[in-house]
Amino acid sequence: MTLRDKLTVVALVLLLAATSAWAVASEQGRPPTVPAVGGSYVEGVVGGRRHLNPILATTAVDQDVARLVFTGLMRADRSGEIVPDLASAVRVSADGKEWTFEIRDDARWHDGKPVIADDVVYTVGLFQDRAYRGPYAEAFRGVVAERVGSKVVRFTLPGPYGPFTANTTFPLLPSHLLGAVGYLALPGDQFDSSPVGTGPFKFAEADDREIHLTANLDFYRTRPERSRPYLDRIVLRSFDDSAQALSALARGELDGVAGVSSIDAERARALRNLAVYSYPSQDFTALFLNVRPEKAAFRERAVRQAIATAIDRGRILDVAIDGRGRVADTFVPPSSWAYPTEIQRYVYNPASANAILDAAGWKDSNSDGIRDKAGVTLRFTIATSQEPPRLNAASEIVSDLLRVGIAAELRAVPFDELLDTVARPRDFDALLVGITSAADPDPYPFFHSSQTRDPGYNFSGYSTLPMDRNLEAARRTADREGRRALYEPVFQTIATEVPVLFLYFADYLYAQLVTVRGVKISQIVEPSQRFWDVEDWYVKSAPRR
Repeated sequence: MTLRDKLTVVALVLLLAATSAWAVASEQGRPPTVPAVGGSYVEGVVGGRRHLNPILATTAVDQDVARLVFTGLMRADRSGEIVPDLASAVRVSADGKEWTFEIRDDARWHDGKPVIADDVVYTVGLFQDRAYRGPYAEAFRGVVAERVGSKVVRFTLPGPYGPFTANTTFPLLPSHLLGAVGYLALPGDQFDSSPVGTGPFKFAEADDREIHLTANLDFYRTRPERSRPYLDRIVLRSFDDSAQALSALARGELDGVAGVSSIDAERARALRNLAVYSYPSQDFTALFLNVRPEKAAFRERAVRQAIATAIDRGRILDVAIDGRGRVADTFVPPSSWAYPTEIQRYVYNPASANAILDAAGWKDSNSDGIRDKAGVTLRFTIATSQEPPRLNAASEIVSDLLRVGIAAELRAVPFDELLDTVARPRDFDALLVGITSAADPDPYPFFHSSQTRDPGYNFSGYSTLPMDRNLEAARRTADREGRRALYEPVFQTIATEVPVLFLYFADYLYAQLVTVRGVKISQIVEPSQRFWDVEDWYVKSAPRR
């Protein structure tokens, strides 16, 4: 941490502490209250905007605006379940190829026009434009979207795909405003600087520093209790870095700061007028072991199991992200519906790791502290990126393995270089990376034999025919329990064979003044999902009647 960062944190602590006593005193003796309409919420965000059209969104601020201004047919709820949003009903054919969505009658664009099937067909058409390279290109490759009725749209898939509803969380665009605009013309269209959506907040104005949004007074998701969000206005104020944003929060210029680091969260968590929320995510950090034939060190299952037993994942969680997350033992967290009931779990035990290696014939034959066998030395390189959490985790792994006679060398490069010259060509012994997981878990890209080469994510190169069959069948199964039953043996095999060692799931940290209420912690897939319940946030209250 630089001197400037340290001074910033000290200022934050002192300023917030000075106001905490007032906050506590002002709460005492108040009668019970209920949320009331009115007020503004100002949040500090790092970076700036590039595009307000959600299909073109590239920056974190772009994605925040997309989440606040737009909605999709489906969305992830508090527990991460994919549930209807603009859709009122979903039907799937018996063969799993046709998915039909009915659109809510009360869904309106911010200009008052109804949401219709044409809006869905137009938006999907953009994803299928050859020039589009965004996250939905693969999801809708070969999919036919057609208008069945004014409020009914049908997707015909090239083959059954059980997790398809997760693909329909995309932000919808209005065909009545953009229907004649092709993908390549979108950046130059006025809509990109003055968007019209269906979300809880409407675009009002923007400059180089701030984006102002106002409440949607006819928002379908708040009905029947009320017709609108509680807040009148949301302002996203851009800063160059989180240190500047935290200083502004300390000065009372902000109500919240997005993406707080674990260091700042630790220093501020005891202050009563500041709440630091930990949003659990499915994003995991893992160590992929390259088990391809040319990597002799990882040929034996015993070696891989010894590595799993020798690594202290609880300690790694602490040193990497200050304990702000959960230790991982498989592809999904325990909160997921896909979490397996029975898998082999590895508890940190150096003595057991030593015993496993001894039994497998790996000895230190020349007393150099490193085990060897038949001319092969247990020595390999861990490739990772230069972000502090990855470096700290990798350094801890190196120390843990050395204690049991395994020599691991750290190779840290910039993230883009790691992606392009290490991960994609599979040029590594072991790869330590963070993975952003989808809302609906699908392990196919990580463990199917067809994914061992780029652009697949099967970095380890491990696959079996039974795993392939299960992963393929799961994609053809719409029933959740059926998919879970198919995933379970896949997770069991991965846990037993250990081609990848799952380390931890990271939390997303979010700081707000306690005067902002109504926030409900949820499982999130991406940072902008912190706004999943923003229509229920409030800063004003009224006496309970």
